[in-house]
Amino acid sequence: MKILAVAMTKGGVGKTTTAVNLSHGLARRGHRVLLVDADTQGQCAKALGVTADVTLTEVLLGEATILEAVTRARDQLDLVAADHHLSKAALNIARREKDGHLALAEALAPAADRYDFAVIDAAPGFDAIAVNVLGCADEVVAPAALTPASLAGVLDFVRHVESVGQHNPGLELRFLLPTFYDQRLRQSGEMLTQLREHFGPRMCEPIRVHVGLAEAFGYQQTIHEYAPHSRGAADYEALTSRVLAESRVVVSG
Repeated sequence: MKILAVAMTKGGVGKTTTAVNLSHGLARRGHRVLLVDADTQGQCAKALGVTADVTLTEVLLGEATILEAVTRARDQLDLVAADHHLSKAALNIARREKDGHLALAEALAPAADRYDFAVIDAAPGFDAIAVNVLGCADEVVAPAALTPASLAGVLDFVRHVESVGQHNPGLELRFLLPTFYDQRLRQSGEMLTQLREHFGPRMCEPIRVHVGLAEAFGYQQTIHEYAPHSRGAADYEALTSRVLAESRVVVSG
């Protein structure tokens, strides 16, 4: 199971939108996908229109297994939901005297043979859960809004990934994903150029501003369902293709 963390220390950059639409994109290509919500806002379940009786909180507190927390969201796509109680699990992990950074990796282990991909929607910041997400990930998809404030956050996040890499040597910031790209704004183009100069081959094609992405959330659909022929869907299809091309995961039978 390839573990992809959708993460960035700054909020409001399109992490959940990316996690949900990338997960569904991978599932639509025939892969078995587990979407794990690791944010106390619990937006993944809302975006997909599902409810869950067991969440990641219970899993990390040792009250349930990861497989007991799975909820079917779409064909080939399962979800482990989160809610505001996840902060309790973060405190519990932080109090562990050793190996606290391995809690999520240990929790995900029973699911490894059931899925091709686990996509984890990480919360912003540096709390114990966010560190755990990077601690178990193989690769990072880092959404970055095309604003000056976001660029500073990207550089901070790179340092954070490097720090966690001391505990997870295989961790790689593989995909830098520009979001909220507006071709009409000069600033958008300038920020895109700066990111390309800094990140080179790790840069993905940007996700363009598209009202359908926000509307899809309101209708509890992915962009592939709500507006399959839109530029938003095309952009996330391109991201899905990029991830598959570089991950080399064989389609499950």
